[in-house]
Amino acid sequence: MSKIVHVVTVKFKPEVSDEIRQEALRDVCDLKNDIPQIISASAGKNFTDRSKGYEYAWVIELKTKEDLSIYLDHSAHLEFIRKYKPLFADVLAIDYEA
Repeated sequence: MSKIVHVVTVKFKPEVSDEIRQEALRDVCDLKNDIPQIISASAGKNFTDRSKGYEYAWVIELKTKEDLSIYLDHSAHLEFIRKYKPLFADVLAIDYEA
């Protein structure tokens, strides 16, 4: 059975505190509580020197491409974006079928 994997990597603006960065990771994982289409959610801080400056990443797994659309348009996800996107210096998102 295939699934959809949504991967996001971010660079926070330098002035964003570590506390806020950790809050963002908790909040993105907590989206699973509000969006039933999410199979799993994980997030963490990079620990290698291969990330080209991207410091944090999260992975959201869903069942179908339609579920990805529902996730992206869900009010809980849109609220997360509204709250945290202004704090990002850069974002890279990739979606693939596994």
